[in-house]
Amino acid sequence: MRIAVLVLLLTLLSTPAVSAEPEDNSLAGGVSSAVSASDAMKTVAAFDAIAKANGGNREAGKPGYEKSREYVEGVLERAGYRLIRQPVPFRAFAADAETLTAPDGRKVRTLMAQYAPSGQFSGPIAGAGAGCKAENYPQGTVIAVIRSGECLSGDKTVAARDAGVQAIVMYDVSPVIDTVIRRQVRGTVLPVSFVSQRDGEALIANPGVGQLDLRGRSFDATTVNLFAETSGGRPDSVVMAGAHLDSGADGPGINDNGTSAAALLETAVRLAPFQQKVPNKVRFAFWGAEELINIGSIHYIQTRTPEELKAISLYLNWELIASPNYVHFVIDGDDSDHAGTGAPPGPPGSGAVEAVMAQGYQLQGLPFRTADLADIRSDQEPFIGAGIPVGGAFGGVRGIKTADEAKVFGGTAGQPYDPCYHQPCDDLSNVNTKAFGEALRAMAWAVTRFAIDDNLRK
Repeated sequence: MRIAVLVLLLTLLSTPAVSAEPEDNSLAGGVSSAVSASDAMKTVAAFDAIAKANGGNREAGKPGYEKSREYVEGVLERAGYRLIRQPVPFRAFAADAETLTAPDGRKVRTLMAQYAPSGQFSGPIAGAGAGCKAENYPQGTVIAVIRSGECLSGDKTVAARDAGVQAIVMYDVSPVIDTVIRRQVRGTVLPVSFVSQRDGEALIANPGVGQLDLRGRSFDATTVNLFAETSGGRPDSVVMAGAHLDSGADGPGINDNGTSAAALLETAVRLAPFQQKVPNKVRFAFWGAEELINIGSIHYIQTRTPEELKAISLYLNWELIASPNYVHFVIDGDDSDHAGTGAPPGPPGSGAVEAVMAQGYQLQGLPFRTADLADIRSDQEPFIGAGIPVGGAFGGVRGIKTADEAKVFGGTAGQPYDPCYHQPCDDLSNVNTKAFGEALRAMAWAVTRFAIDDNLRK
């Protein structure tokens, strides 16, 4: 089955001339058919077991990540790949104390914002709406409870400080009202922690004197980016395919992003027997510290020479491919479907990459949707900054599934694509195995399709 693929007139000499079709797609079809969802799920289960045995997470710089990397290394070495390990220095963060006592004496689960200031506070707790302006904060408030959104979180902390507030407790409005997600707050001038919507609204409804203890520290640490590349293929025409291997601090990270890493590993294993036959060198990337905002991939791009960057024809990225309430999303590389949303298109050539990514689902007779580049912030971003064409696919993150999406893909409208995102419940039970197998086959198609495209550097 042959499907015409969009060809873009590329404006930069260093970008790939992605062909409408290679002369022979049989290898791409063969690898896509050969990948085994059941074998890949064994890797997903291994990641889950590693997290359970190592403090409940696979966070960069922690034993769970190192054990995950060792597992992947073993599989790749047995498949015959040459491995490259790149040390990645970074500033890690640990929360040593994060406790919140409500005015009625109840202990409330709270998670300290990464890299935020520390402090211990006792005084009036009160709500301040979205907290975008100093006048939103009731006079005398020491600990303000605000909802996320409407303005930048860092700006909220400036407004709160100007109103005399000493600390912020923030919650997200979500259909999953008991979710608590730890994250960074860029530009914060106050200690910040996060609570669930249920707890946030309860604190607002019952103001009074409470206590908040937030003590965290930053320290130097090192993680590792792991690469495996084909022995064959042109070194000046490299197809990169990647997924981050680390989890967040507060869960095992199985859908995010163990599923994508496992699928990438399975794709590499099935491509391994054909390493010498591919015209383009394929470099599989398992990134470290993505959850701390793309640290591993940023370090990789920053440490490449101009010649090494020029040799990368394109980069493909996968995230959360098996969300329980999934949609098959493909990144809209040329912004043709999402013009006017404010997100710029990817570098020239990204639209052609998008078309091949979409083929992976089209060849299975499956529906898919396109998503704005800004909808999934991940390891493709440093490549965009370097002017390298990118593509990506994911199964949905914190967004809410629409009625139309539920009609097409099944699942539940009005609920998040992944209600366990960055939660302890992102374990083996959080994987939609149907979506996983479909995304795996689409991944194998796209990677091999680009591996055999001998027109990339013409």
